Amino acid sequence: MSAHALLTREIGLPVCFADAKSQWQRGGNEHLNGLLRQYFPKGTDIEY
Repeated sequence: MSAHALLTREIGLPVCFADAKSQWQRGGNEHLNGLLRQYFPKGTDIEY
């Protein structure tokens, strides 16, 4: 059994995957990226 199927079964929440290069399918992620870009311009290394 795959990990996402196990997760869905155990906690009862569906798991959804966005298609590659489809930013419009990940609205919350893109919104957060926009907020972070105010302080970290593109190309900034944010590795910890």
